[in-house]
Amino acid sequence: MEQLGLKELEKLGLVLIAGGLGERLGYSCIKIGLPVCTIEHNYTYIKYYAQYVHACRERAISLMDPTKDHSDFYVPFCIMVSDDTHDRTIKILEENNYFGLGKDRVDIVKQENVPALLDNDGNIAL
Repeated sequence: MEQLGLKELEKLGLVLIAGGLGERLGYSCIKIGLPVCTIEHNYTYIKYYAQYVHACRERAISLMDPTKDHSDFYVPFCIMVSDDTHDRTIKILEENNYFGLGKDRVDIVKQENVPALLDNDGNIAL
């Protein structure tokens, strides 16, 4: 199945759902800014995902026709944000030069706020 999937890799696009804050985790910023590990300074989830996008691109190129130019090939990356996370997501991306992905190759989509359920009876939190 992996071999079949790899043949489709050049058609891949990735979407990161990043509309939440890290408050419940005791973190005062957006969740994609959370450190993934403590070994490397400033190694965050967004950096991890960006590296994954780069790895998918390189793997896809390695499977493409080597006689053709693939320098313009990229894996589309979309980040879905909320009103709470939009500005801080842009700030992290800009501070890190979009992690080498290119500003024009990262799409930011803002989700609308949705009501949250207060309990198992379906009462909406205000």
